[in-house]
Amino acid sequence: MLLPAVPAAAEPAPCVQSAPNAPMEVTADCIDALYAQPVIDAETDETSPVAHRRVSGHFEGTNIQFNIYLHAEQDKAQWDGRFFQYTYPTTFAAGQSTARASDRAIGFALASGGYAVQAGNSSVSLGYRHAAAAAKFAETVAAAYYGSDHEIFGYLYGPSGGSFQTVGAAENTDGVWQGFVPMVQAVPTPSSYNFNGRSAAELILGDKAAAIRDALLPGGSGNPYATLDAAESAMLTEMHKLGIPWKAWENPDYLLGRDPQYYGAGLDSDSPLAYDPGYVDDFWNAPGYLGIEDSPLGQRVRTELAEMGDTVGHRWNIAKRFAYRYQLPAANTGWIALDQFRNSDGTPIYPQRPVGEPGFSDLVSGSAAFDGSINGKVIAVSNLYDSDALPIHTDWYRKQVEASLGSAAPDSYRVYFTDHADHQDAVPTGVRATHLVDWYGSAEQALRDVAAWAEDGVPAPASTQYTIEGSQIIVSDKAHKRDGLQPSVDVASGGGEVIRAKAGAAVRIVATARTPQGGGEVVAAEWDFEGDGLYVAGASVTPKKNATVSAEHTFTEPGTYFVSVKVTAERNGDVDADYALLQNIDRVRVVVTQ
Repeated sequence: MLLPAVPAAAEPAPCVQSAPNAPMEVTADCIDALYAQPVIDAETDETSPVAHRRVSGHFEGTNIQFNIYLHAEQDKAQWDGRFFQYTYPTTFAAGQSTARASDRAIGFALASGGYAVQAGNSSVSLGYRHAAAAAKFAETVAAAYYGSDHEIFGYLYGPSGGSFQTVGAAENTDGVWQGFVPMVQAVPTPSSYNFNGRSAAELILGDKAAAIRDALLPGGSGNPYATLDAAESAMLTEMHKLGIPWKAWENPDYLLGRDPQYYGAGLDSDSPLAYDPGYVDDFWNAPGYLGIEDSPLGQRVRTELAEMGDTVGHRWNIAKRFAYRYQLPAANTGWIALDQFRNSDGTPIYPQRPVGEPGFSDLVSGSAAFDGSINGKVIAVSNLYDSDALPIHTDWYRKQVEASLGSAAPDSYRVYFTDHADHQDAVPTGVRATHLVDWYGSAEQALRDVAAWAEDGVPAPASTQYTIEGSQIIVSDKAHKRDGLQPSVDVASGGGEVIRAKAGAAVRIVATARTPQGGGEVVAAEWDFEGDGLYVAGASVTPKKNATVSAEHTFTEPGTYFVSVKVTAERNGDVDADYALLQNIDRVRVVVTQ
């Protein structure tokens, strides 16, 4: 009796790239020829930050390495069939590697029922293809290690440049990951207007930064224009219509590019624009350009040039700061921050010039279209003090998703905004800690929520509710109206935002904290009385959705102090939790006299 021949197993198909510069469509089953040969270099048992098994390797013929962080042998039962994968495109210092996960990323993944994966190198690793290849190979390693033949769920996340990679993956992969969390979300802006606008403000408003900041601080006048002349007022209005947050004046050195830790020589330079060499002459000589504009701001830039010294380099320096006025995208493409430079009929007010190549976002994202065509569940986590990846840009991408998915968007997409958080350093220290919180807790909770959404069909908590006023994202200071994840906290100061006290007398400060639906319970409160970013724990808090906390402090010296109360919430009211802690801050100005 002849038996039918058994067909040979089909070879996996190659991943598809429709054109040389198009994004590659990566599925769970296709083979990316560039990363087709993973090699394991070492398997070790590690004890830090917690016990785990680390599998290290590389992709033959590339400069990409990977690391897989599995539960320790004795902890295998803690794995719940998922993994979490961080991505970022560059390193910043010798000895760093984007192939190595941070202690926090490892600890979070293992504590959240997942193993951790990371891929990259010691320099630059662009796009999402290497991350996808690492994710797929890691699944084969994990299946063997944990002894599982069940589906493994994966979640990709990354901040800033890593958010480019995360969105690139969300739009151009299918089945590799089931969820994505882009953090402090960057988008391919039509020009560098978010950075140039800050640089323009540095030129015009630098000398008034302290006064503007004080007006906006708790207990300040509330009028940042009070000390400004006509040119400065025009500049302040223009920069914030660009969507640069008012809240960023908390740290004017960072906002204006004067913080050498982050910006080195600053946001400005004397270098010409290679793609538009004639711009500098037109800026200073042609009708319609600020260099000859008959306005207070036009007069001010001419004065600044004279004070800097009238050289070709200085002419470029000033002209480039205002280039965003002359590089508008097509009308009705969603870039509302630039509509201030249009007439009522949508035509540009000023002469228009070519926009530089969007090479950065293309390269980093893997040529993603940013058209909102996401596959899987996506939760964007962005911050309201962020002057690099502007909050309004997260709203721009949200609208792309809504246009792409239509009525199905709420089934796959959320946006969570975190107040009192900026772009840098998730764990703020020093002066930054006086007004900023650790925003990674929100990202960690979003990752847990996106996993429950993808695996069990449990919808993530509602997006943060906000309005847009003059390109500013505005949220309620009441948790139940704001939704999202973050608790609210309000200091009671007896009217206004100033408490007056005598030196040597105890001052009692009371605050009320509340959590939104899905925000868990308040579990802790901490106090910074001297305004130095050093917090002390307050009285223990019984976990609850609404909590009143108080503390007493004696100020021994006259002066003005900004007292901060930082509250922490946790989804399950766990006072001992290490991850997914949701924080917020409120402050009050205390004026102490003799």
